[in-house]
Amino acid sequence: MKQTLFVLLLVLSGHLMPAAERPTERLNILFFTADDMNFDSSGVYGGPIKDLTPNVDRLAAEGLRFQYAYSTVAVCQPVRQTMQCGLYPHRSGSMGFYPIKPEVRTLNEQLHAAGYLISMFGKGPHHLPKEKFCADVAEDKMSRHPSKLAEATRKFLRMAREQGRPFFHNVNCYDPHRPFIGMRGTNDLAQGEPPSRWIKPEEVTDVPGFLENLPEVRRELAGYYTNVRRLDDALGAVLQVLKEEGFADTTLVMLYAGDHGMSFPFAKSNDYENSSRGALFIRWPGVTKPGSVDTNHLVSTLDFAPTLLDAAKLPPIPGIDGRSFLPAVRGEKMPGWDRVFTFYNAAFGNNWLPMRCLRTKDHAYIWNAWSDGQREYHTENPVGH
Repeated sequence: MKQTLFVLLLVLSGHLMPAAERPTERLNILFFTADDMNFDSSGVYGGPIKDLTPNVDRLAAEGLRFQYAYSTVAVCQPVRQTMQCGLYPHRSGSMGFYPIKPEVRTLNEQLHAAGYLISMFGKGPHHLPKEKFCADVAEDKMSRHPSKLAEATRKFLRMAREQGRPFFHNVNCYDPHRPFIGMRGTNDLAQGEPPSRWIKPEEVTDVPGFLENLPEVRRELAGYYTNVRRLDDALGAVLQVLKEEGFADTTLVMLYAGDHGMSFPFAKSNDYENSSRGALFIRWPGVTKPGSVDTNHLVSTLDFAPTLLDAAKLPPIPGIDGRSFLPAVRGEKMPGWDRVFTFYNAAFGNNWLPMRCLRTKDHAYIWNAWSDGQREYHTENPVGH
């Protein structure tokens, strides 16, 4: 009788639950990022190309959109490493294109210790040293291919189900980073597969104010927006697989688009608005209110790791600078979230041009350490055209 009662208690407590069902016990996370995408390129943020991003807009309608989200560093490697460790760059060692310090703990390490199955599709070379990011499945050559991302996502989700583990699916698209589609002719797919829509130069009637309205600029912007469309295709493909595999209702989806501004002069690689500001979306069934917009809080990439760990009910990374904005995800107001700090040191060419910024909703106080009235800043990023 005692033995029967003991077995019954084990069953009720979940210890004898089939392995295929266990991932639903813990929060699954899909973290999806775009590369070099201005915050206002998608339709829901007022983008200038009609019906350009149906999948991004649908995700916003199904969840929460943050009006004020910022990249702590507007350069590829340091911002992505900041998302993972929640430390300002001078503390993590990620001042430019450098690895984080060996003693710095990452989001992936924390999730790995909790039994999560971890993927990293794309931007692998921007997460260093490799061993700090604990990827069970990694691939860097398909993030401009929506169909390949969908196939790899299906395989990864089924692996999680078979192993009975919660998952952290990290998809980092290279779109809309340069090279842009069509810049080298009508058959130029910029290292990826065909997008579902090509944007023509004549569709670009609203040129960003920081660029000149010239035929050459509109041509490059048309290529950029075509890359944005392929990014949207990739998001839609991954979300469709998440739904088909039965994980949509047990997965927190977080989209950050992009890691910083577009690859044009005055956007990316500085501390100004179009360089630092990003588009942030969170869909968490049963938690986020569909179609909601947060206009109360300024959040940043510094806060991503502590927020995701908090959502997963896992221990925080000790001693970090970032804070969890989980209450805001739940629709609550939090005092003290009215400003963020952003940084810039150097891009890939390692041309040291330190900038610092204290930003609120309406103002930015920017200090350029290199500004002496004589030196000029020339951006290094608009290559690949």
